[in-house]
Amino acid sequence: MLGRQIKDATTKSRHEKCMLCDKPGGFCNSHTIPQFCLENIAWNGKLNSFNTLIASELLSKDSGVNNAATFHIICRPCDSKVFQDYEKAEAYDTVPSETALNQIVLKTSLRDIYKHETEIELFEASKQMVKEKQPLLSLMVAPIINAQIKARTRDIEECYEIFRKAKGYLITPNNWLKVVSYDKLDYTVPIAFQGMVALVTGMNGEVINDNFNHKKNYKIEYLHLAVFPLKGATAVMLFLDSENKRYSQFEKSIVNVTLEKRLEIINRIIMLYAEDYFLSKQLEDETLKQLEASAQTLQDLLTSNPNKSLKNAVKDYDLRREICIPNLFLRDYAVKFDD
Repeated sequence: MLGRQIKDATTKSRHEKCMLCDKPGGFCNSHTIPQFCLENIAWNGKLNSFNTLIASELLSKDSGVNNAATFHIICRPCDSKVFQDYEKAEAYDTVPSETALNQIVLKTSLRDIYKHETEIELFEASKQMVKEKQPLLSLMVAPIINAQIKARTRDIEECYEIFRKAKGYLITPNNWLKVVSYDKLDYTVPIAFQGMVALVTGMNGEVINDNFNHKKNYKIEYLHLAVFPLKGATAVMLFLDSENKRYSQFEKSIVNVTLEKRLEIINRIIMLYAEDYFLSKQLEDETLKQLEASAQTLQDLLTSNPNKSLKNAVKDYDLRREICIPNLFLRDYAVKFDD
């Protein structure tokens, strides 16, 4: 039943035209995280994912490289031409160019639009199914589902705004992105990630985003993260829209700590805020069990009362909070390659 719902939701959310060239049909299987990065941490073409950690019997427990972090709203010619600057290992010999960063933002926004639009269709289908099968239960469930739909609708609006901005700078690059930190490690970490998160708090407990402020003039500000495993190296970067001012204290804090501490904070942000990361099959079972606990924490936060206050969110997402999350950026977890 879930399989049918996902298939129907994907069909209903499908676009008629490529979002980049506006030509109809012909959508390809586009990767968000560059495929060569995924291949660097894969084992026999397989990866662990968030689904591995939450241990759901309804979802696949691993992912193939060809199907990891994919979406289907752009055509193959656009996918092969528009993102050439960032989808090559040489781009990370030093700090990536403005063009490469812009392409990362563009690809991320496209993936998130696809993801959230599909989620809305799934929520609508779930609401209708409960209404038909359990009318009384529907009275309790509907408000929760509607709150999730409202949140995703807002997410989509913000993603479209970021998408339009990044698309506008495809031809004429503009210095609209600011690199917060760029670290090139001399080993391959067992995690790959590309996404944007709306931090609730910074490193000192300061509020950055109030996700419960639904006023039209209040804009959520995003932090872009990319963790790209290379052969014997890793590129780890944080960057944001230079117009975003609420991250000013976070920016100062994150660059004025040791490399180990910065990587620990980045690791924590990914584990608390994201679901779209992929993990090496080389990680030991004990490490996966520890990661399962943090994934469950994220699940609890996402499925809790949608009317919870900002005060509670600040407590839940406090980056200083004592949580046992393995720091996958440590050399101890580095991926080993066959000679």
